[in-house]
Amino acid sequence: MTMTMNRAALCRVFVTAATLAAATTAAAQNYEMPASLKASELVPAALLAGPFHSVDENVAIAGAQPNFTIRSQYGTWEARGQEMLVIRVSELPAFEQLAKVSKSDEFMKSAGTAVAAPVKAVGQFIESPLETTGNVFSGIGLIASRVGRVAEKSVTRVGDTVANNAPAQKEILKPAAAPLGTAAPRTFIGDPLGYNQQRREWAQRLKVDPYTFNGALSDKLGEVASVTFASSFPVNVVLGAVIAPLYYAQQFNEQATLEAYQTPALDIGTRNEARLKKMGIEGLPVRTFMRNNYFTPTLQTALVLALESLGNIAGRDQVIIFAARATSETEARYVNNSVMMLAQHNLKVAPLAKVRGADNVIAGETRDGKLLIAAPLDYLPWITPVDDFARRTDLTGMERWLLVSGQVTPRAQQELTSLGWRVSDKLAAAR
Repeated sequence: MTMTMNRAALCRVFVTAATLAAATTAAAQNYEMPASLKASELVPAALLAGPFHSVDENVAIAGAQPNFTIRSQYGTWEARGQEMLVIRVSELPAFEQLAKVSKSDEFMKSAGTAVAAPVKAVGQFIESPLETTGNVFSGIGLIASRVGRVAEKSVTRVGDTVANNAPAQKEILKPAAAPLGTAAPRTFIGDPLGYNQQRREWAQRLKVDPYTFNGALSDKLGEVASVTFASSFPVNVVLGAVIAPLYYAQQFNEQATLEAYQTPALDIGTRNEARLKKMGIEGLPVRTFMRNNYFTPTLQTALVLALESLGNIAGRDQVIIFAARATSETEARYVNNSVMMLAQHNLKVAPLAKVRGADNVIAGETRDGKLLIAAPLDYLPWITPVDDFARRTDLTGMERWLLVSGQVTPRAQQELTSLGWRVSDKLAAAR
């Protein structure tokens, strides 16, 4: 009889386990599988093809963003999200102009002179300027105050490291490989002389970011800047018409780019430190943020300006701590666009009382207790991470709003609503 009862109990266990497994499988299969997205369904037709490029129709999802593939006579790039697609496409005319410049007789003569003649700077020789793009020397005139600031920052960095004041933190988004054609961040901060002035001037004439993560374009900018730096080749050479970049319609990006053209990187950092200090943010959080090379001078300024526009509200220091965790250009832009979305709401819809970082999102709270979560994503389907987010117990408010820059699928809209969220999407188009 005991044996019979054991068998019966065992059967019940197997039946229960099988039922649970079937339910789990069914639930997993109930999520959306965005495996066959089309570029033509996500972005305007004007971005898909042009005189210098075409974009593959099939689009995969990588790191919570559509991954577009751009093909051009100048190379192949992947663009993570529509913003990066816009930026990469707008950079292509610069390749055309730089190709014309580099083939001119005057440039080739100047390049030969630059290679033959080493440049002496602060007792050291740059044997070949063409091979030292982005080195710590940026010109000929030594400016003592800048050299002092470089040394001071190096000492402070060592002190923070020895004291273990800046422990490593986890990534903001799910780790993903860097998009094809994206370069690692390059250090321009320790640049006390004048080389990068030529680089910035070339970038301004070409209407591109002097600190672009586009590896091929960054190298080309470095080549022409090196020749200008080491020879008499003029930056004011006549260029043809250059298409203006079609960035997100955000004044912060525009002002940040203008400052990147006009101001040395080290001075931009000093200016942004002063802006943050006026907001009551200083010390280790600012130093850690400033050392994050994924926040180039351009991206760094755009974030600081967006925070400044929020006014005197609580939590802006928490956003700087959150931003310092960025481990890619994608994450840095995710932070910036999150804050810009909240700044847009603060300006046009309702004032915010506070902001804060919350694991992998930036949250805002209105004065009447509404919770706002910024989601600068192009496409939001109902998948496991979205389900997990929607059920988080740390995100509470009188009303809970998810602000999405792109499109939310009907299924995701339905599920989020059933879990108590209100959703506002396609906000990028409304800027």
